[in-house]
Amino acid sequence: MIVKQIYTKCLAQASYFIESNGEIAIIDPIRDINEYIDLIGDNKLKYIIETHFHADFISGHLELSKKYSAPIIFGPNASPPYKFTSKKDGDTIYLGNVKIKILHTPGHTLESISLLLYNEKGKEHAVFTGDTLFVGDVGIPDVAQRYKKTSKEELASILYNSLNKLMKLNDDVILYPGHGKGTQCGKNLSAKTYSTIGNQKKFNYVLAMRHL
Repeated sequence: MIVKQIYTKCLAQASYFIESNGEIAIIDPIRDINEYIDLIGDNKLKYIIETHFHADFISGHLELSKKYSAPIIFGPNASPPYKFTSKKDGDTIYLGNVKIKILHTPGHTLESISLLLYNEKGKEHAVFTGDTLFVGDVGIPDVAQRYKKTSKEELASILYNSLNKLMKLNDDVILYPGHGKGTQCGKNLSAKTYSTIGNQKKFNYVLAMRHL
């Protein structure tokens, strides 16, 4: 299994390439798909997964889907004007010798999902949290409020429940967020672009406030 973070510094945005036994999943691709094409090579792009609708950059999901005939996966509450595959909380998809579990983690947006990757031995290995949980902060709970009749207070409550779901993961699970320091999606992000669930339980100020 290979996990590669593709970090675009000017956008403070992270996308991800996962490969197992010749099958590939790409999470939150940016518009310029050339690096993904180079990484895919002769392997099979099996899934393109969007953790949520992005307001701060243009995704390359449609171009990748057209080039490789790979399905675009969204979580619950998504209804884009193009062909996609909807997955609900708890659904599992398989990639080579590993699997990915869909976790519905709304709050930043209503369709937001996190992706829990299990390794070849069936152990929780990493979670890709999109804009729900960052290193040092969480996603702002008002993006969906701009488009839906949902208050910021309601979204904050929904986000709280989503964070509780993520905090139940094992402490050694690697945390791969959708953004790093410099994004407008949170105010206190670390310069580090990955962490662990256990580390965030200790040092993420928002998660510490859950116990007040």
